[in-house]
Amino acid sequence: MFRVLKRLRLASGEPLCAVGGARAGLWGATLRPAPWGAALQVNHFSSRSLTVLHERGLLAEVFPDDSRRIQDVLNASTQCFYSGFDPTAEALHIGNLLIIVTLLHCQRAGHDVIALIGGATGQIGDPSGRRTERPALEQETLEKNVTGIEENLRRVFTNHERHLWSGEADPLPPLTVVNNLDWYAEYSLVDFLAIVGRRLRMSDLLSRSSVQARLGGPDGMSFTEFSYQMFQAYDWLYLWRKHGCAFQVGGTDQRGNMLSGYELVRGTTAEEVDLFGLTVPLITTEEGDKLGKSAGNTVWLDPARTSPYDLYQYFVRTPDAEVERLLRLFTFRPLAEIQQVMARHRERPEAWHAQRKLAESVTTLVHGAEGLQSARRVTSAIYSRDPEALVTLSDAELRGMLRHSPVAEMELRKDLTVLELVMAAKCFPREVDAVRIIDAGGLHINQRRVCSGEEVLSPETHVLPSGLTLIRVGKKNYYIVKWDLPRSECRR
Repeated sequence: MFRVLKRLRLASGEPLCAVGGARAGLWGATLRPAPWGAALQVNHFSSRSLTVLHERGLLAEVFPDDSRRIQDVLNASTQCFYSGFDPTAEALHIGNLLIIVTLLHCQRAGHDVIALIGGATGQIGDPSGRRTERPALEQETLEKNVTGIEENLRRVFTNHERHLWSGEADPLPPLTVVNNLDWYAEYSLVDFLAIVGRRLRMSDLLSRSSVQARLGGPDGMSFTEFSYQMFQAYDWLYLWRKHGCAFQVGGTDQRGNMLSGYELVRGTTAEEVDLFGLTVPLITTEEGDKLGKSAGNTVWLDPARTSPYDLYQYFVRTPDAEVERLLRLFTFRPLAEIQQVMARHRERPEAWHAQRKLAESVTTLVHGAEGLQSARRVTSAIYSRDPEALVTLSDAELRGMLRHSPVAEMELRKDLTVLELVMAAKCFPREVDAVRIIDAGGLHINQRRVCSGEEVLSPETHVLPSGLTLIRVGKKNYYIVKWDLPRSECRR
C-alpha cells in the first residue's frame, strides 16, 4: 500500500490540491490554547496533573479550549494518554525526552500511558518540519529501529520508577508499548480508504502547515507524505476504541496531525466524545538550536551513541540563563526545591550547583543510578587530573569519554620510548614539535606529566589495567593507544 502512495505527488495547482472548498480548520475560534492557571480550579489529584504540566512549562497548547470539561473528565476516572514515536533512527534523542517526561507526569498522577511506535508510519515518513521527503527505510533497518526505541522507552520508564518515584501513593500504572504495524497489517489500501478516507475533509487536510510548507516547493509532496496525517489520525481512533485513550501528547509540530485524529474520532462516533490534545513546547538554546542538536551533534538516549558521561556533561554545560527552565522541564524536583537550588546557585554561579543537579537528574532518568555513577567516575578522571582515577574506569568508559579521540593500535616493545610512542600515535606532525612540547611539560601519559622523550615505557607505569594508554597533549588534545599485550602482562 505504501509503495503505491509514494508514486503520487501533490504540488501547488495540481488537481488533488483543488479538492474541497476553503474551510477554516478546527484551530479557529473553537480550538484555542487553554488559559491554564486561574481558570482551572483544582480539587483532586487527577486534575492536578495538567496544572503541574502548566506550572512546569510543559504545556504549549491544549485543545479543545474547555478547561472545566477537562477537569471534570480527569476527576471522573482514570484516563489514558498516548504519544507516538516513529522509528526514523535506532534510538531516541533529547528532543523526544520532553514528550516522555510529560507522559511520566501523567503516569505519576495515576493515569494510564501508551507509547506508540510507528512501525507502519515509519515507512511513510512524517513531513512535519521537513523540506524534503524522508528516505525510505529498509525493512531490516525499520525493525532494528523499532527494537531500539522500545528499549529506550522501557529503560527510561523503569529508571524513573526505580530512582525518581517516591511511591508515596499507589504503584505507578504500567507503561504500555504498542506498534501500529500490528493493526495496519490487517488492512488493504481499499479497506483503509473506505474506513478513514471518507471521514476526513480535503480542505482540512490541505490546510495543515506541514502540507502548505511543502506544496510550494519544487518537488511538491508525495501522496504518501500527504497521507501521513490520515494514518496518525487512525492511530488515535484505534487507541480510543481499544484502550479508551482520550488524550494525545505531541510536539507543537504535530498539531495538524493531532487535529486530524481529533476530527476522525469525533466524526466516527454518534455520541459526544471527550477528546483532548496536548502539545509540548519546542525547546531551543539561546542560539536558536534545537535542544540536543547544536553543532550537528545529536544527544541520544542510547548509551552506545551518547555515553552517560557525554549526556551528563551536555547538561552541566547549560548556560545560567537556561538552567532554571530546564530544571522545571526535565526533572521531577518540586518547584519549591528548584527555587532553593537556584538561590544556592546564584550565591556561587562558578560552582555550577544548578547545572549539576540538572545533569544528575537527567542522567539518572536516562541511564539509571549506575549511569550516573559512571558519569561521575569519568568526570573525576578527566577533571581531577588524578592518575589513580583512570584505574577505576572500564574500557567502555574510557573509550566513551574520548569517543572522538584518535585510537592507535601498537605492540609494546621493551625498549619503546615516550618519543617513539607519541610519534607512532601521530600526536605530533614533526619530531621537533614533540621534543619541544615534552621538554616544556606539555605531555601527560595517564594524567602523569612526562618531561623526557627518552623515558622507556613499561606496562606497570604506562599501561592501564584495561590495556590502554591515555595521552594528553596540552589541555584538551587526547589520544588513545590500544596495546597488543600478552595476557600475562595485563593487570586485573
